[in-house]
Amino acid sequence: MIVSITHELDLDGLGSQAIIKRYFEQILKKKKRKIILHYAHYSNFIEKIREVLNTKLLPDKLIISDIGFNDDFKTLFSLFKKAKLKSNKTFWFDHHLIDKNYKEKLEKLLEVYLNDPNRCSAEIIKDYYLPDDPVANKIASFSRDIDFHTKIYSTASNLQSIIAFNRGSESDEIKRQIVDLLSTGKLEDNWFDEQLIKIKEWENKQSQFALNHIKFIDIEDFGKILISFAKLGGGKIISILKIHFSEIKLFIGIDLRYNEIIIHSNYVNCRELARNFKGGGHKNRAGFKFDNIFTKNCEISQEFIRHIKISIHKFKIN
Repeated sequence: MIVSITHELDLDGLGSQAIIKRYFEQILKKKKRKIILHYAHYSNFIEKIREVLNTKLLPDKLIISDIGFNDDFKTLFSLFKKAKLKSNKTFWFDHHLIDKNYKEKLEKLLEVYLNDPNRCSAEIIKDYYLPDDPVANKIASFSRDIDFHTKIYSTASNLQSIIAFNRGSESDEIKRQIVDLLSTGKLEDNWFDEQLIKIKEWENKQSQFALNHIKFIDIEDFGKILISFAKLGGGKIISILKIHFSEIKLFIGIDLRYNEIIIHSNYVNCRELARNFKGGGHKNRAGFKFDNIFTKNCEISQEFIRHIKISIHKFKIN
């Protein structure tokens, strides 16, 4: 039995899983060997790993993709060790920044731990499993386009919109359908077109909501930051804000569906700022959660703003 756990929120996560599925089912033709697909985000990743490894029926292989290592994930070290003693082989492919000591620990505990900030996870997995496969190469190119914001492929943007719309466990079957289509080389399909029709109105409505609920904050010795929110992924909110306010030094997008926060800046070490709140990510883009972001009057709380101000000065890039 093979279990894949991937980041549910973006094309890199589902693209990584599609390449894994393609390798085992399409290339090795091991269709009788069950491949179970799971989806995770940072707040439930520990729970997902425990569900898979803290059981009598361990998978032969557990493949984790596109999940960066947050500090609290170290609680899983003992579980990885026990699983390895019971002949489980765990593979982890990622591109988020990680401390050297955690990286060295994972390399010892796992069968394979590959992390390269210069490639997205789908590229790492493609190079590991299917370096010469044209479908895997196309999936990896689309995933890179989204993760590195190169904006080359409209198909990649469409796929990302579909994935963002279908987040949450109630949409896991839809995510599996996306992965199945991608794994068989159907990167464009009538089903995707139907999904886009559903999404367009929702995305436009929430984009306008984000633009209507902008809050500017001027921080002494730093400059202006911009916060907004909507029932939309924080990264998407920031992409919308950057079109209109390119001069802002730090953007904060809050997904009202899950109270998840994404930050983007070239003037602050976003990863270290996010780690301050038990989050993580990249140097210029990261995410975290915060209790009581909003007041009872649905305004952004002064406590949240105060913590952000302190963190900006603490992790400002000189």
